[in-house]
Amino acid sequence: MHALDAAPLAGPPDRKQLEVSVVPLAAAHSLRQRLEQVFRTMLMLWCKENCALRSLHPFDSESDKAVTVSRESGEFGFRIHGSRPVVVSAIEPDTPAETCGLEVGDIIISINGSNVLDASHSDVVRLAHAGCDTLRLEVARTCDVLTPLVTPDPTPLCAGYLYKLGGARHSSGASGVSRTWHRRWFALKKDHCLYYYKSETEQHPLGAVHLLDYSVHALADVGKPFSFTVAKFGGVTLHLAAHTDDARNRWGQVITQAAAQASQRDELLEVSARRVQQAPSAITSPDCFGFLHKLGARWHQWKRRYCVLKDACLYLYHDTEANQAIGVVYLHGYRVQSTSIGGKRHAFELLPPEPKFRHFYFYTESDSDKKRWLAALEYSIDRWIKVG
Repeated sequence: MHALDAAPLAGPPDRKQLEVSVVPLAAAHSLRQRLEQVFRTMLMLWCKENCALRSLHPFDSESDKAVTVSRESGEFGFRIHGSRPVVVSAIEPDTPAETCGLEVGDIIISINGSNVLDASHSDVVRLAHAGCDTLRLEVARTCDVLTPLVTPDPTPLCAGYLYKLGGARHSSGASGVSRTWHRRWFALKKDHCLYYYKSETEQHPLGAVHLLDYSVHALADVGKPFSFTVAKFGGVTLHLAAHTDDARNRWGQVITQAAAQASQRDELLEVSARRVQQAPSAITSPDCFGFLHKLGARWHQWKRRYCVLKDACLYLYHDTEANQAIGVVYLHGYRVQSTSIGGKRHAFELLPPEPKFRHFYFYTESDSDKKRWLAALEYSIDRWIKVG
């Protein structure tokens, strides 16, 4: 388990996102503290209420779930944040945490039968590393509790289960490296993007590939029948396998057709261009939102902007009441890391995939807000795996 004190990538909105530009700085800080305490108390009451209900009812309540995570290669594959309660803040791809059904934003109620609702961060880490290679977690699901319901996407052009080959991992075998096939729900949508999810019922994709310049190829000698690749030069390669030869041929045809159509128009740019003309509240289910200070490229001055992150695109506004964005920063292929620039304590930078693209520098008003943005940016960029 990575016990990094990073903010959740999804789930209940951060209290600091409630900041209003017209509130004086001292008053805003005091307001944030009070709201954080109220929010934390509400979470504790909600979790304890669910624990009481589950003890009286023979069936699991809708918001609670029990998952079992078995350690592999020394890692469980998830990170946690906070204390009293502790929240799952990140899940590494192709790890036991991802395959067991654990979700970002889950509140950990108990570990191997020990209640940890009132436990500190360090106590939870100590319990998880107590020598057991299997963790049975009782969790409270929060990803859809405080967020509005999302309107379902239009009917996809093609959808169904495929096997996806995960990344290389260390193993105890002779080669020391192994790759595992995972069953995932794939959906090809009208924006010429191929999305994949943990299951058919999930709303949030694990990743997406914009099919511009991609092509389909047969995949041989992988020990999996009906396999094929979706790849392009310099881009991410998906190793997939269908259940039948007919299904493989059908997927190959629709992906090839979508790639040809994508070459005639870039749906991603069209969507972002429409969002620029909208108010920040019109962007549904953002990956993160709140105020950031951005370093200007021309005059090298810091400007406070309201920012909304969605699908690895960062939309910049003057304030929360703006009718449209000042601009948008495309972060596909970027990396994010902490930095110390201009004496700003809570600064970070966005590094471009190629030197010809711009660096971007930001800072936040607190360390916890910085961690929230770093985690959200990594999540949004990694999930949207279009490169360049």
